[in-house]
Amino acid sequence: MTRCMEVDKPLVSILLAVYKPNENWFIEQLISLNKQTYNNLELFVYDDCPDFPTSEDFLKKCITNFNYTVIRGKTNEGSNKAFEELTKIGNGEFFAYCDQDDIWEVNKIDIMMEKFIDEDVTLVCSDLLIIDESDKKIADSITEIRKRIVYKSGYNLAKELLMTNFVTGCAMIVRKDMAKKAIPFEKTLIHDQWIAIIAALNGKIEFINKPLVRYRQHSYNQTGILKDVFDRKTYYIKRIEDFICRYTSLEKRLSYDQQIREPINNCLLWLNARKNYFLKPNINDLKIMIKYSDFHKVSILIEFILPFIPESIFKFIIKLAKKGIL
Repeated sequence: MTRCMEVDKPLVSILLAVYKPNENWFIEQLISLNKQTYNNLELFVYDDCPDFPTSEDFLKKCITNFNYTVIRGKTNEGSNKAFEELTKIGNGEFFAYCDQDDIWEVNKIDIMMEKFIDEDVTLVCSDLLIIDESDKKIADSITEIRKRIVYKSGYNLAKELLMTNFVTGCAMIVRKDMAKKAIPFEKTLIHDQWIAIIAALNGKIEFINKPLVRYRQHSYNQTGILKDVFDRKTYYIKRIEDFICRYTSLEKRLSYDQQIREPINNCLLWLNARKNYFLKPNINDLKIMIKYSDFHKVSILIEFILPFIPESIFKFIIKLAKKGIL
């Protein structure tokens, strides 16, 4: 039976994308949603795996305190598209994005919604506690394993979010109008980073220095440090070519905003200098790389010597970077 909703509170839509979820982890996630202390919720589930649909029995058994709706995708289009479709149909004044294999603290939504008393706040995010495949704690904060993440609160944070995203989708709530403004989602970015940039361009981001999600690290995680980078060739493709495509797209989509136009243009100068230096090392491009090194200082350390070192040493450097040592 659905629990009585507190209609004096704003409706929060939980937007959950699933793709062949691990049953035990999925049940744990659903139970944590059902136990939320915030009492005006709805759940939309987008199943992105038409060939192996997720049984609705899990929802019937686990979600008893609020209404849920299941949407079946006709083709597998990936998490970005799944979350975009969910964003189109959510009814709430606020959207809480959700993955299939984490665990939310029972007061997650309650604590985050308190921050929206400030009308300038467009998005609220929190820290995450890291667990493994057996629910064992790995780290008290995601910053312990992803050392490049630096949480920030305040206005004008779009520039910081361009290169290093500190907003994790499962640990954020965003105002509905901000999420809608982000449609269509940027194809070159993960949905949380794109939504965070739009929210930052239109108001204030508020960070809660407390882990409100138990974030599961496992071999199937979609994101990670230097994902899909293994050698010199894949580094060039993923960290230079793909980034040039990303910022070329962002330039087209965000050039209307003075706050972000100059940083994007400068980043493209930096990226093209990195590309030229990678293909043919020269002093002029190195000077540009150093001038704009604030975008990502580690890149300079790696790429300054990249054309001159053996492949085996470069692979070792990449391993250190993935471990967060660099």
